[in-house]
Amino acid sequence: MIARTAFSKCVQPAAYTPPKDTKKQVKGATSMKRATKALHLGLVALVGFFFTNDGAHADDIYVSNSGNNTIMRFDSSGNGTVFANAGLSIPQGLAFDNSGNLYVANSGNNTIVKFDSSGHGSLFASSGLSGPMGLAFDSQGDLYAANADNNTIARFNSSGQGTLFANAGLSNPFGLACDSRGNLYASNYGNGTIEKFDTNGTATVFASFPPWGISLPRGLAIDSGDNMYVVSRDTAQILKFDLSGNGSWFASADGFPYGLACDSSGNLYQAGQLFPVVVRKFDSSGNGTVFATSGLSSPSFIAAQIPEPSTWAMLALGAVVLLVSLRQRGRSSSMFYQRRR
Repeated sequence: MIARTAFSKCVQPAAYTPPKDTKKQVKGATSMKRATKALHLGLVALVGFFFTNDGAHADDIYVSNSGNNTIMRFDSSGNGTVFANAGLSIPQGLAFDNSGNLYVANSGNNTIVKFDSSGHGSLFASSGLSGPMGLAFDSQGDLYAANADNNTIARFNSSGQGTLFANAGLSNPFGLACDSRGNLYASNYGNGTIEKFDTNGTATVFASFPPWGISLPRGLAIDSGDNMYVVSRDTAQILKFDLSGNGSWFASADGFPYGLACDSSGNLYQAGQLFPVVVRKFDSSGNGTVFATSGLSSPSFIAAQIPEPSTWAMLALGAVVLLVSLRQRGRSSSMFYQRRR
């Protein structure tokens, strides 16, 4: 037999255990890497904010010019440029979808045209329309159009397929607006009332001439607090209502008042077609200033391009990630360098 040697009884070496300080240094370095990654994610979120919706700017104001078949876009300072001048025929109602596309009602040829953020237009709908005026989107992404010529409201899905939504309680429907509860409101130019429709199309009178003095109502707008504004052509005034139908005088309108729109800051815009031709801006207290006068030709309806909730969520997320990561980076850096000394 072969004799066993001492090597056959060799014991496996014990696992290496680094010093405690070394562990903490490695932990500190790992924390720094995580903090740096979080910082990068925050920066990506902030960059995404500026490029959401193809780079569209927040609270740009769009105005339909029925006098020269154009759509004007104004920045927050009232500087205007032509947004679109093709595919339009006496343009009236305006509305934005959740992707930043603008929809325009052509009362001259009974169509709705869809424009992307660059102003390129395509036909969205051509059936179920008769003298379309106001447009409005609900929270589900359905588009409503007020048909002034046949006293109906049509509803369209995202593919442009239309159905009859309502044909009762309407008299030359003009402006449309949706509240946060999914109810649709229509201003009846023909009988001086505001009609309210639930999601099934059931109609009730929301406001009328007595006692509120609504006469030939045109534009409607609802702000983020569910306050409704309606402009009365004959009395040249803007009235404000809560969703219970309680109304009050808000401001004097001018320039043969037409459309209304609210921005994300609570300002109200009113289009005036004559004497003067103007877009006027009102703060939440009803104080008015001239917003724009150039580039207008019988301005009709107005729409404000407001940032989508997803955009604000991205900005908020980016800010939170940045703050947390910077704080964590400061702590981990202090621990890392303290242990290296």
